[in-house]
Formats: sequence, C-alpha cells, structure tokens
Amino acid sequence: MSGNDINGLDDPDPHPPRLVYWAPDPSQIPHGEMQRWFYTVQPDAPALLAERAARQAILEAPLPEVAAEEVTRAPEDWTALLDGFVEAGLCEKTGVAEMQTEWCYEGRSVPQSRVIMLGVQHDYARLSQAPEVEAGAEVIRQYGRAAHAAKQVAGWLRQEGWPLSRLPGR
Repeated sequence: MSGNDINGLDDPDPHPPRLVYWAPDPSQIPHGEMQRWFYTVQPDAPALLAERAARQAILEAPLPEVAAEEVTRAPEDWTALLDGFVEAGLCEKTGVAEMQTEWCYEGRSVPQSRVIMLGVQHDYARLSQAPEVEAGAEVIRQYGRAAHAAKQVAGWLRQEGWPLSRLPGR
C-alpha cells in the first residue's frame, strides 16, 4: 500500500493526513511491520549505533529557560534572523507559515498560529547505497541534524521569551 493511497491522493473527499511511517505505535499503521523490521536489520552495526547515540544526545539535551520578557520584532526581521540558522549550516532551508488545520495528522492539533519549518538535505551518495548500512546511517544522521536545528531554533526563541510546546519526536 502506498502513502498516496493512505492519504487519499485524488480522493474527492479530503481528510487529514494519516501517518504512513514512524508511528508511536506501529500496529496502528499499514506499514507498521516494516517499521518494526527496520529496527531488526543490523541493529548492532557500528554506523547505526553511532548515529542513533548522537541523535539521542541531541534529543536529551536541555533547552534554555524561557526569558521573562517576550521580544517583539517585525515578521521580516524574525525571518531574517531565522535565515541565520541556514547560514550557520544547521539546516538547508527555513520557512514560516500560518498554521493550517488541514496540515495536522489525523487526531492531532497544533494550537500555535504559526509554524516554523526546517529542511535538511540527505547526502545522495550515501543514501544511494541502500540497502547497505551506510544508507540507514545517513537517514539517522539527517534526522539528528533536523532535531539539532529544531532544538537550536527552539532554544533561541525561548531566550527571546517565546515558549515552545513542540519539538522533534514529541
């Protein structure tokens, strides 16, 4: 079954997106068995262990406290500062959009009026080695980069007085 079928590509009755993969409970998605299988394939491979450990350290790193006063800026000033994360090499793309309820996965909600999107790019040479371990390590590496970028942006915003309720993997 394809993700397009799950999410209703060309379906005349639109519905919220549904999880295709990486579900908290794999038994609730059509590709759950494949998700479980992923963790059985060379789980002790050094490259996978190293990347998973690096990603876990990022996820467990504490965020700074929220500053007492909220900094206010013009939207274009916030966007320009956000671009600094690209310039620093933490991610390849940033964006801000007004939250649309139809973007939320079925059964989920986002109370904030705006969302920040961060994009990271895979190393195609590594990814093209699939099904070798290096391809899986590249996926984990980029998930780690995305988590690191998200936590850096979250930390920056918290220091600017803005609490955040969503981070990667939450």
